[in-house]
Amino acid sequence: MLIYTPKRDVMAARCTSSAFQTFLLVFVLPTLSFGMNMPNETLVRTWAEQLGRNIAGFDKRSLPFTTIRTFFDESTKESEVEEVNGTALILEMADQVAQMLGNKTAALKRAVKVAESAAARHNYSENIKESNLVNYYKSKDDACISVCKILEYSEKFRQGINASVSSVHIPVEIYDKDPEILNALKWSHELDKVFRENYEEDKEILWQYFGSQTGFMRSFPASKWRQTGEVDLYDVRRRPWYTQGSSSPKDMLILIDTSGSVVGQSLQLMKVAVKSILDTLGENDFVQIVQFAKEAVTVGCMKRFVQANYRNKKYLSRVVSEMKAEEMANISKGLEYAFDQFDQFENSTEAGVGAHCNKMIMLLTDGSTDNGDEVFKRRNFNRPLKNRVRVFTYAVGQNPNPVKDLKWMACANRGYFSEIPAMGAIRARVQEYLPVLSRPAALGDLKELKWGNIYNDSLGLGLVVTVTLPVYNRAPSGSNQTILGVMGIDVTTEQMKRYSPVWQLGPSGYTFAINTNGYVIFHPSLKIHDDIEDTPNLDFLDIEIESEAKDKLRGDMIDGKNGVVEISSFDLSVDENYVHEERRRYFYTPIGNTTFSLGLSLPSYQKFIVKHSGPFTKANATELIKLLEEQEDRAKLLAPWKYYKSSEVTDSYNSSDVVRDLVAALQNYSQSPDTFDTEMMKQLHLDLRVSNISIKMMKDMMRVTLTSPGSADNDTANITAVFMATYGGLTTVSPKSMSSVLERYQDPWKSAYFRRALHYKQTFMFHALYTTDYQENMTSPTVMVTHSVFGSKKEEKPVAVIGAIVDHDFLLQMMNSSSKSGDSVYSCKDVDNAVCFLLDDGAFVVAANHPDYHLQIGRFLGHVDAGLMEQLYGSVYHRVEEVDYQATCVDYGNETSAAPLSFRIPSINLVFELLTVNWWNSVWTWAVVNLNVYSWFSSPPTVAASSDDQEEKICIKQRAQYYFNPNLEETNGIIYPCNENCTRDYLARRVPDTNLLFVIISPACPNCYEPASSKNLVQEPVEMALADNDLCNQTARYRRNPAKCYDFDTRETNPVCGGPLTSPVSVVLVVVATLLTVISARLS
Repeated sequence: MLIYTPKRDVMAARCTSSAFQTFLLVFVLPTLSFGMNMPNETLVRTWAEQLGRNIAGFDKRSLPFTTIRTFFDESTKESEVEEVNGTALILEMADQVAQMLGNKTAALKRAVKVAESAAARHNYSENIKESNLVNYYKSKDDACISVCKILEYSEKFRQGINASVSSVHIPVEIYDKDPEILNALKWSHELDKVFRENYEEDKEILWQYFGSQTGFMRSFPASKWRQTGEVDLYDVRRRPWYTQGSSSPKDMLILIDTSGSVVGQSLQLMKVAVKSILDTLGENDFVQIVQFAKEAVTVGCMKRFVQANYRNKKYLSRVVSEMKAEEMANISKGLEYAFDQFDQFENSTEAGVGAHCNKMIMLLTDGSTDNGDEVFKRRNFNRPLKNRVRVFTYAVGQNPNPVKDLKWMACANRGYFSEIPAMGAIRARVQEYLPVLSRPAALGDLKELKWGNIYNDSLGLGLVVTVTLPVYNRAPSGSNQTILGVMGIDVTTEQMKRYSPVWQLGPSGYTFAINTNGYVIFHPSLKIHDDIEDTPNLDFLDIEIESEAKDKLRGDMIDGKNGVVEISSFDLSVDENYVHEERRRYFYTPIGNTTFSLGLSLPSYQKFIVKHSGPFTKANATELIKLLEEQEDRAKLLAPWKYYKSSEVTDSYNSSDVVRDLVAALQNYSQSPDTFDTEMMKQLHLDLRVSNISIKMMKDMMRVTLTSPGSADNDTANITAVFMATYGGLTTVSPKSMSSVLERYQDPWKSAYFRRALHYKQTFMFHALYTTDYQENMTSPTVMVTHSVFGSKKEEKPVAVIGAIVDHDFLLQMMNSSSKSGDSVYSCKDVDNAVCFLLDDGAFVVAANHPDYHLQIGRFLGHVDAGLMEQLYGSVYHRVEEVDYQATCVDYGNETSAAPLSFRIPSINLVFELLTVNWWNSVWTWAVVNLNVYSWFSSPPTVAASSDDQEEKICIKQRAQYYFNPNLEETNGIIYPCNENCTRDYLARRVPDTNLLFVIISPACPNCYEPASSKNLVQEPVEMALADNDLCNQTARYRRNPAKCYDFDTRETNPVCGGPLTSPVSVVLVVVATLLTVISARLS
């Protein structure tokens, strides 16, 4: 949070020269007349107080909250008032979530047992054919030849599925008829039976899948693959849940050769390879990137190991793209620098930094004649074997340089050597290090349940977390140190939130969960972007407004503690336009057998709720139907809640749909009386009865006489609608024709006006429809005025919010009648000489006397009168500046010029992937069908993407929310705009018992316009780039590493630590193959 108060330079110089005084008299004073005859502070205070009294009269004239409170008290006299016990609620929820997740882990263990047994019994065959496979369904079934013919739509999965079999996804660069693939597909088919059993036993279970080390993914139930983007680049081995499930966390240093010999294609390959390596890292890993030639330096400004989270990886990917090749290579210098970094890192005492598990160097070069043996002897071989740094080496490019020394480095340092001769090799080769890291755990048969961070489900279920277990090779003829893959089961965040005690939490209470990195698993402020695959790691303090107390709360939750704490904090409104400070109670406890901690937050007013006595009976259901179907001149809007267990109502349902759905269920009450939520139905029944009485009374008050004391005027104005929104999710509107205005607030609990009224419970709240620009084609703007209703039986408890929709003219008349004055002082009626505003607590214009401002009602004052807002900010207004790390922006990265490309590096390099001796006669047909090689080398002219085709990306935006200074009720001063000889007097005063500020100011100076940006008056979200230094210098937040680390086993051997490609085809054959593919593409 940043509170910024602008400095003010007030003109103070005076001139005493008589000549100059004459000049002022003749030429200047006419332009200064705007400040004459303005009211003084005492008079403005009187006007504001009178306005407050007029508004307070709403209780007797149109918004009778006192009387309605009595109605609710009478209706609940037989009911009990129950204290909201946050500790009991969170412990119960934690137990329920733990049990639900425990069912998933039990299913996972059963699947792993079946997989290892099936693999051990399988007899490997080099001659296996696809026809030997049973129930083999490919999920990438664009032509509907295979899987889509057997699917039926499932509401549970939101798509077509088949719950009898699984389907298989194979990455595009993998040859699906390779014997390794076919053999693994054959034995893993046995998983279908245990998947079905798990599905039938646990009705809540969702996707179950096995990710194979060979690259395919078998998922259950069978479904059609949902491709994102033009090319399907999904590879299960690159997913965070797979990489974290297959090995322990990593401290990785990527060492890149940027000497002059790697210029051109080799350097481009290295850049892409490094980014691909970064993609294999997750939030429990740490990384640093170093480049070397004659000397070694860190790439970018991250001079130490940093957590491999979304933001850091994005930055590292960007700076890697900027690397340049020059000078001679000195690989020993690079290795020395790398070990220096490890020494500094290991000696660091900074909390939360480092995985402190697998230590590894990833060396990328185009070849070397220096094996660095002297460096390894001094810096690595002298370490205890358990603490040695593993070294993985990559020979990059079509290199004529020797690679023997690179292979020695890897073999001597418990690593692996790989070659990356072309672009298509990158994805397959960079992940060859993962099976090596899994050896220690495989040797010990160590299976640790691992819970990943949230991500967007590639199969369409929204935000999910995955629990995983590794699957090891236990075949008698196989190695007992190899991994076959990773088994996973998805749990959606919605499944966990489903156990929240929503009724007791009320509209503003909520539950949330974080993991041991402090990252959010679910939270009401977490935004879901269905069309964006990358989900940023969001810290608890990135989502809630940071404070020292919340930092401590976060630390306690990471450490798995139980507790309760009361914190004074700023809370954002649902629409993010307002902020208020309040004291909240936070309860927290760990979720058993997971790495998650559960939190529960309650606002200060949510201390008691009504506990309705007795069951919800058939008679209640019959009366409720009658109340819902009454054809009075009032509309009944129902929140899209699940009032009964089998309800399929979602947020997409409008109010009429919800009412029809509930009436239909109530008509069948006798068939399933236990399906209804008793508390919700009893509350709704009560709300309907009280609303009918209350709205009828409010309708009779819809004409209001506004007369200030001592005035002969008798002005009237119409309230266009009255409404009442209740705790039970009911909004009643009269007249019915105005229901469309409230339809957008169909769910009161998710509406800013409802929550804000409950927070400011002794206040009339005014709210104009938010706009960022002029409201064109609007005859008369409207304003919403609300007041909360709290039941008073025993203890105060929220029961409803009542309100009215009024024309702007209504407020204008009220403002004019409250600001009457004598002949010598301007009032709000003098529109040519005084401008009057009513501003709300967020500095949005609610009313204005001058016609020029009527089309800007609901707009931020900084855009309406920047000079005035500059003065008010820092006096009666303060602000909170918020950084939104989960905002979206238009991605212009796909725009290209209209010039054709003469050559493009292939995205999937057939030349590399398929050059084996049997390639020509066994794979050629597959390559032609699956790969459009012609497109690698020639591209048609393209133009910049149209606005309709533009995609969104995750970005960072900054915005601000303004709020009243609690220590200042009024202010006044002089504005010197545009450095002209013109001044403007202003006076401002809070209106008692409202969220309004009354302001009177001299008219704007002629030919003077100052935009909000010129005054640093940020309000709307604006995209911002996080400065590199800010990113690199930020202090690492506290985190906790996984409890166990499997990075060493004395039985580990390294018999095959990499090697060259087998039997490469001649260059002539490569050219012929490419030409044939190009000709084929042209003919088609």
